[in-house]
Formats: sequence, C-alpha cells, structure tokens
Amino acid sequence: MQITPFILGSGKAANAIMESLAVIPIARPGISILPVQRLKRGDPIEHDGAVNPVLFIANPHALHAESILEGEKAGFALIVCEKPAAVSLRQIEQLRNVKVPVAVCHGYRQMWGPQTLKEMIDADEFGEIISIEGRYWQSSTAEQAMTGASTRGWKNDPELSGPSDALIDIGSHWVDTALFLVGEPPDDVSLWLSYVNSAAPHRDSHAHLQMTFPDGTRALSSISKTVHGAPNHFEVNVIGSRKYACWKFLEPDQIEVGIGSERSFMVRNRTDIGAGHWRHHGMGWLEGYIEIIYQAIRNLDGEAANYPTLSQSLGVMSLLLTSLGTAST
Repeated sequence: MQITPFILGSGKAANAIMESLAVIPIARPGISILPVQRLKRGDPIEHDGAVNPVLFIANPHALHAESILEGEKAGFALIVCEKPAAVSLRQIEQLRNVKVPVAVCHGYRQMWGPQTLKEMIDADEFGEIISIEGRYWQSSTAEQAMTGASTRGWKNDPELSGPSDALIDIGSHWVDTALFLVGEPPDDVSLWLSYVNSAAPHRDSHAHLQMTFPDGTRALSSISKTVHGAPNHFEVNVIGSRKYACWKFLEPDQIEVGIGSERSFMVRNRTDIGAGHWRHHGMGWLEGYIEIIYQAIRNLDGEAANYPTLSQSLGVMSLLLTSLGTAST
C-alpha cells in the first residue's frame, strides 16, 4: 500500500506526524510512504492527482474544521487531523456530513495501556464499574507565569485556538479515553474551571470534569496546565467491584492491578501496537500517532481498523463545548 502524505502545519504536531511517517514503513512492512509534501497556511489544499493522497492537518485548532472540509472537496482519500477536530458547535454541525474517512489524533487511547484496559472491561474483569478517574497534568502555564514569558502566539488568539485552552487542548484526550472505555456518552456533565496564571482571558488553566453515564458509572478528571513541576502526566484509573487498574503515560509498559488488599503489575507483552517495540522500548506520545496513522491506512486499504473517528471526536468536542456554557469558576 502506497500513500502520498500532504502535511498542513509546521509545529510540534506536524513534526510528530513526520517522525511517525518515517517509522511506519519500518514497523509495518507493506506500507510505502512516498515523499512528503508540505502545505503552508493559506495555500490551496490540493493534491494534483497524487497516489492515494492523505491530508495531515496540524495547523491551529480553530482552522481544523475548515481544512477538513477543503480536504474532502479536493478529493483526498483519507484525512488525519490533530485534535480537536472542531472548536465550536457551528463547526461540529459543518462536519457532521463529511464522507471522507477522518482519523483524529487522540493518541493516548491508542496506546497499549488504554487498549488493554478496554479489553479487561469488555471481558467483565472489573465487575461493576464504579468510576473511571484520572488526570492530565502539565506545567506550561505555570512556567510562563513564573518566567514572565511572552504572551504572543496563536493560542492567545481565540480566532485560532478556540474558546478554551486546557480543557479543549489536553482535556479532549482524557475525555476521549474515558468515553472509549465506557463505550457510551454520558447523560450528565459538570465542569469547574480556573483561569489562574492564564496568559489570555479565554485560556483556562485548570479544570475539574465529572461525567455520569446512563448505567450509573461516573468519570472524574483533573485537567491542568498549571501544576508546578508536572511533566506530561496522563493517568487513568478504573475502579470496579472486583478489580482496580491504573495506567500512567509516564510508566507506559505496565498496568497496576489491585484485587482485595493485593497489588500486582501487568507488563506489556504485545508488539502489535505502535512501533512494534517490546516493553521498555516505547516511543512516548509518538506511539499513538503511529498507531492511528497505521490503522487509518489499513482502513483505506479495505481492512478492519481501530482508530478515533471524526464522529467520535465530534462527540467529545460537543460534550466539552456544551459544558463550557454551564461551567462554574
């Protein structure tokens, strides 16, 4: 299978896509990546009849929806979009009828840990799911506040970033993972936001999000860019009547498991996710990009595939954007 990648964007996400495309032909023989074509913001989104053209979108958040629509109109065979796919309810409605396959880079849920937790849930290992809890903590906003760093940059412009920062930018990852594990949308959401240390009025820095699902399961998360000293810390805990399990991005090759008063650890024993590495040889957050791109290409070739779809991502964003309107501060 050959594809011709067209990458729109020039930041960290675009670089992650470039690195992932370099790894895929090595990790997954049978897929050939033709020379990458770079698109600049403002350039026409077109492919000039390239072989299996794939559009990779990594420009500012608020431009993603328009870029998806332009990519579909231009006839791209597949679109891979950085999250969030949309930053307003209007954009969500515009994307509802998109027919071209779109994979959205909610990379954490594609990693070995969350995929294994989902398998454990589906096998009823936990019994009744009481709650799914966790956090996604970073320190970028705290660092900017302490150093007096410049407030310039596209994330300070709501016309480019959308109406929120921590909640939409990193909270979308945690909510996507929670919905993936539960398997259905919540029927009630409550949200509290803090703007302490924010570089711009619309940039929330810390959030508490709680969801209640139709079967009584709850999900609770702490989402922050202003926890001093925090690394890129993503964590998810599944609390059940018969078993507890915890996966942390900082310890990606193990899952902590509790039964009664006993604690043990599952270790990664699969090579069919991401770059195909054994445990202790992961690729950090690139693993999610690699797995999503690989699965989307498989789907393009007519094979059954597992990746975050546009429809699923729009469900995440609809939940977050609706909760913004009723958030307490």
